[in-house]
Amino acid sequence: MNRKMRNLCLPAALSLALLTGVSAPAFAGSDGGGSAVGPWPPEDTDGKYVSVPDAYYADYEFEACDTTIKVSAGDEREVTYKGEKKDDGTLVIKYRGDATIDLTRASDGATIDELDVSGPFTMRLAEDGLSAHLSGRGPALIYAMGAAEEKAFEDEGLPKAFYFTEGRLAGNVVYASTDQKEVVSGEITHNSVRHAKDICKMLDRAKDDDHGHR
Repeated sequence: MNRKMRNLCLPAALSLALLTGVSAPAFAGSDGGGSAVGPWPPEDTDGKYVSVPDAYYADYEFEACDTTIKVSAGDEREVTYKGEKKDDGTLVIKYRGDATIDLTRASDGATIDELDVSGPFTMRLAEDGLSAHLSGRGPALIYAMGAAEEKAFEDEGLPKAFYFTEGRLAGNVVYASTDQKEVVSGEITHNSVRHAKDICKMLDRAKDDDHGHR
């Protein structure tokens, strides 16, 4: 089975600033949430989970279903993170907490409201900032960003954009530069995702249900 891929997109709500091509916010959160207190991601949070910054919940888009899908933060916005610098220089960042998102398909306006994406996510960033190991559990939204990713997902029996509530997806990535804005290579190292649901089909059903109630 060929598991090579050019990019690995893990839980969208949890990896928004790190993996989706959107530059990471230039600040970190605090216990009060959203205040600019230092670089993002943090070097260390003294073993404490602290709130992500408000910019973490900014809207973004991705390509799927032959159109564009807009992702907006839902009502649940309780994500926290913990940063820890290891002796070998590795930066370990763990995310957890309740989070929901709203999806809107540009082509027909189909929507899914309050989709639970509260699955925990961990990033282990190498000391040089050029590679990382990423791991996320459901519930989560995941999508491919190009042909290589689509092929990798296909080899794993996964849709191009999907949602799952059980299992874990993990992989290694190599970045083009230390700002982690562009992934140049990567591989899936673990896939125990169960009952992956195609986002396009979920939006189709949501639109049909909406019409049925009119």
